[in-house]
Amino acid sequence: MSAEQIYWQASDPAENRPEKAPDRVDIAIIGAGYTGLSVALHLARAGRHVVVFDAGGIGSGCSSRNGGMVGPSFHKLGSAGLIARYGEAKTLAIMREGIHALDYFEEFVAGNGLECDLQMRGRFRGARTLADYDAMGRETDWLSRNLGLPVAMLPRAEQHREIGSTFYHGGAVYQRDGGIHPRKLVVELAQAVRAAEVQIVPHCPVSAMRREGATTMLQTPQGTVTAKEVVVATNAYSDGRTPALHRRIVSIRTAAVASEELSPQLMENLTPQKRMFGESGRVFMWFRPTPDGRRFIFGGRIGNPGGALEAQRKAFTKSITRVFPQLSDVRLSHVWSGNVAYTPDHSPHLGFVDGVWLAGGYCGSGVTRSVYFGMKLARKILKERDSDTAFDDLPFQRVPFKPFSDRAANVMTKWYAHLDARDLRRNRNTD
Repeated sequence: MSAEQIYWQASDPAENRPEKAPDRVDIAIIGAGYTGLSVALHLARAGRHVVVFDAGGIGSGCSSRNGGMVGPSFHKLGSAGLIARYGEAKTLAIMREGIHALDYFEEFVAGNGLECDLQMRGRFRGARTLADYDAMGRETDWLSRNLGLPVAMLPRAEQHREIGSTFYHGGAVYQRDGGIHPRKLVVELAQAVRAAEVQIVPHCPVSAMRREGATTMLQTPQGTVTAKEVVVATNAYSDGRTPALHRRIVSIRTAAVASEELSPQLMENLTPQKRMFGESGRVFMWFRPTPDGRRFIFGGRIGNPGGALEAQRKAFTKSITRVFPQLSDVRLSHVWSGNVAYTPDHSPHLGFVDGVWLAGGYCGSGVTRSVYFGMKLARKILKERDSDTAFDDLPFQRVPFKPFSDRAANVMTKWYAHLDARDLRRNRNTD
């Protein structure tokens, strides 16, 4: 079986030079992705002695494998689900936090001069069925009225202005969304962190931790490191070595593909406004043009992520041509997969849990959240003002029957895909 190829890594590999870990440190961070590097940067600029460990290379997990789509990242439950669970006041606070995170992300990228191809061109989310279009309309109306979000519904007769497809029954245009080059962001973050005199120690897993009085002893291949504080930022790549987070998230494997280079005319037909794309559905596909506008990337829980690459290509081709029949003969040049962290309450979390600081559980919307949560977590550690978030008082519960959670997630994905297919059949019968 041929090795997977990650499109983003083809352009700018991060510097993973060997480094010697210190014997003692103020704060040890486990995980050199967006979250860990964001925390490290803020702590170092506040004068703390920080070291970042990673079992792999810098950003080798989801920070180099994601779709690079940014936005307010509201909540998987939607406004109605949140109100039913938490009430209207808490729902508004959680939703506003997403807007704060996006505002901060844009300011952070610009203020630190991070060259990551940030392009705020909006997102079109297609409605697979008429019922989905009606539900989407209610949600966008709520977002517009209560949060002032610039979002508008587009009927099927007008969707050609946004997408070269007749598959959807209209959809919503979210103006405050956009995209980045995810690998470039993690490389730029790592450079900023090292410029702040933080040591990043790649390919150096922390195999065990034990608390001794006011310090924590971390076991690594280089020996024992003594830290006053520990931050766990492993997210979907958590395992038994980082139990505080591992017990509270479910890692779900997802996949992505990149097309070969397409003609300018075809790219213009697919995305007249050069937007990001999503769709309704329980198991949905996201897609977007690459930052250079020459290819398309598609992703989601399609096929058997992490399995045989040719089978993965075939599964994506089926999903892609459902939306874009004009791509039936286009070759998929890159195929890769990665883990996404979900939580029992569908919310991200941050704070002090089981003796360590942690942030994660982004539920597939982690680019803006991770950078923002990294800043907020650093402020909590430093006991600074303005460290609060709307997620602080949400209990971060353990995953029930954790040893079986991955298997259960796979079963649920298949069941949801079955329900989606049923809804599409019913919708065709009513067209």
